[in-house]
Amino acid sequence: MKLYADRPGRLLTQLLGDILVVIAMYWAVRLGRGAHEKVGALAVPGREAEEAATSLDGQLRSAANDVGDAPLVGDTLSRPFRAMASTSRDLAGTAQSYQDTVADVALLTGVMVALVPIVFVLAVWLPRRLSWVLEASAAQRLMRAGPAATELLAVRALARQPLSRLARLGPEMVTGWKAGDAASTATLASLELDELGLRQR
Repeated sequence: MKLYADRPGRLLTQLLGDILVVIAMYWAVRLGRGAHEKVGALAVPGREAEEAATSLDGQLRSAANDVGDAPLVGDTLSRPFRAMASTSRDLAGTAQSYQDTVADVALLTGVMVALVPIVFVLAVWLPRRLSWVLEASAAQRLMRAGPAATELLAVRALARQPLSRLARLGPEMVTGWKAGDAASTATLASLELDELGLRQR
């Protein structure tokens, strides 16, 4: 598999492109983590409320136990404390539920903030990069096949290269190719290889 071009100009372009994609993905992940932390910070009040409610619940139950020991009226006196302790437990549960919701939203926000630019960058870069790798790998395999491969590349150049490039070579190049001239065939084949940034072996 051919991953990079032979010619320095095309090779440098590919390397810069790949490095920029890696940098873009790194910063997208950093942005996602930052967004996750920012949204996750909204859970702090819920955490504090849960701690306060849990602490109050413990104090109220302790107070209920203390007054519950009083003779005759202990049960009556402890009832309001137990009711307030139950309310505190409900408040702690609500605070915990709030924290769970914030954690879910923070995770979703972080993933989306990171994922959207990553998907955009890959959608723009990956098809072109894979297309080049497939084309260059096929061309490299053809070059190992000998003169018949050069002939095939020359035919392809005649079929798909811009007329302006073919015109610069002159009509005698096509005449030479038709006559089986190896130099003319190699020159035409090099047009295809040059476009891919490959050198003729």
